[in-house]
Amino acid sequence: MRQKNKPEGISAINEFFWALIGLMLTVMGTFVEVFVVLPGEGNVKITSLGITYQLAGVFLTGMLAGKNAAAAAQIAYVIMGLFKLPIFYLGGSFDYLQYPSFGYILGFIPGAWLCGFLVMPGKRRLELFALSAFCGLIVVHVCGILYLVGYTYITPLLGNQLSESYLWDAIRLYTITPFVSQLALICAVSVVAFIIRLILLY
Repeated sequence: MRQKNKPEGISAINEFFWALIGLMLTVMGTFVEVFVVLPGEGNVKITSLGITYQLAGVFLTGMLAGKNAAAAAQIAYVIMGLFKLPIFYLGGSFDYLQYPSFGYILGFIPGAWLCGFLVMPGKRRLELFALSAFCGLIVVHVCGILYLVGYTYITPLLGNQLSESYLWDAIRLYTITPFVSQLALICAVSVVAFIIRLILLY
């Protein structure tokens, strides 16, 4: 008897392995910067997009293995990072809760879950993959901004003064500036996921 709420062709044990793969992809992607090659006059120019492949691991897992594996991978990522494994961009420990960008990392969990939910089971269409990753990205940024709002208003109560423009400056740094590059990344990831699922026939 087929288990309910399982993506077609993906068993519980396979979800577990996909979650491990997603965790490894997220960890490795955290430290690898995204570059693009642009044609020039007689040569090529390698340009950084100013982001890493971290989100690629987050959403690729959702598109290939569904919501459960994707969310589990990110829960494990957050827990391992908080318990002092140096898998976040600036290391790892409970001190990371004091980083204004930590809300974006927390947003990986619902973002990955939503991405996987929208494309599984059996929904193999490139435009849906791109839409699911876009929705997941929006969730990540909403979580990050909400965390920034809380950080901005709680931090002064702990004796640390922030500038009047701190919240806007932080949103611009963590959301507005990288957003276009992240859109380009998730489009590429959507194509990769679509091809892999064509090959794997699910």
